[in-house]
Amino acid sequence: MKFSTGTLLPLAFFASSAAASHYKVTVGKNGQLKFDPETLDVKKGDTITYEYFARNHSVTQSSFDKPCVPLDNAIFSGFVPTDSPIVADRTTFTIEVKDEKPIWIYCSQTNGNHCQSGMVHAVNAPKQGNTFEAYKALAAKAQIPSLSPPDGLPNGGIRRTTVDVGLNGTLTYSPNNIIQPPRTVVEFRFNPRNHTVTESSFDKPCQPIAQGGFSSGFIATTQVPAVATFELIVNDTKPVWFYCGQVVGNHCQAGMVGAINAPAVGNTVDAFTAKAKLAPPPSVIPPVAPLGGRVFVKDIEILKFNLNGGNAIDVDAILGLFPTGTAAPTPVWPTETKAWENKPWETKYRPSGWTTVYGAKPTGTKTWAAPYYSGKADQSCEGGH
Repeated sequence: MKFSTGTLLPLAFFASSAAASHYKVTVGKNGQLKFDPETLDVKKGDTITYEYFARNHSVTQSSFDKPCVPLDNAIFSGFVPTDSPIVADRTTFTIEVKDEKPIWIYCSQTNGNHCQSGMVHAVNAPKQGNTFEAYKALAAKAQIPSLSPPDGLPNGGIRRTTVDVGLNGTLTYSPNNIIQPPRTVVEFRFNPRNHTVTESSFDKPCQPIAQGGFSSGFIATTQVPAVATFELIVNDTKPVWFYCGQVVGNHCQAGMVGAINAPAVGNTVDAFTAKAKLAPPPSVIPPVAPLGGRVFVKDIEILKFNLNGGNAIDVDAILGLFPTGTAAPTPVWPTETKAWENKPWETKYRPSGWTTVYGAKPTGTKTWAAPYYSGKADQSCEGGH
């Protein structure tokens, strides 16, 4: 499986202004074949996130006249199989409203004919003429079965799923096998203490893959709930294997491994975990990160950092430099000096013993060429191990 970082990532995808509103819609909550709310009146630039409940639903765009048939290039979330009728799934789907024209939505699940059973939804439906009630009445009479887009892949929005890294102090990824279609954003959320998400092969679970691959680098944090994330995009359905490269406690060999789209038989995630437990320590990870994905601390993106000597993204230090509601400072260099000479910003903000993380900038702003400083969190000094 390959991952890309150039498209579809959430902070790059939406261009909404700060004044835009955000809405949530539940899909199938409490076992009902229903979107709630069934209708929304929103403005251009607003965003809508759909949250999924049992059993297996989709968000699919149609025309008014053909309620249970997808438009060409329709908004489509893909199907989201979910166990609980009351707890939302980890997977969500978010769209940005491009204009104030009506958007007609249905669930394309054919088992139970959800669309024809009234599981429809509208954004900016007219109050007269082609109303939501008229759309719902047409859906009740629509052809059976309902149809989904032919490629079955998410389109027109951000399908996102989350994975907890080291939740409650455990050496785990939760879940440890992420089953998702291509175009899905996988967001790893880092909990205390100091972990990585690094791609390996199935045969060598605690070593980085020979070519390409992804790595978050070490991310040290005490923050609960998690504010540091590593994001990937799934580009195909081939299985991918990953591990935590922390050597103190030998996290990989202790079972802190996972997979994306691991098969149900043969090279399963359980077989991968068993192989990791037999892998010779120490684990290693690539010397530079992030690779194959994007690292964020809240709304600050960390573009590149060097891991030599055990360097890590120090989340606590970053939050200390840029408290909530403050902007990152802009350095001012004398025009007659070379790029990294006479750096007053560095002198002011660099605590003794810290290491430089180059290229980080607040997302959504103009390019910030200044260095960004993170604490040195030696992997041999992980608290509690």
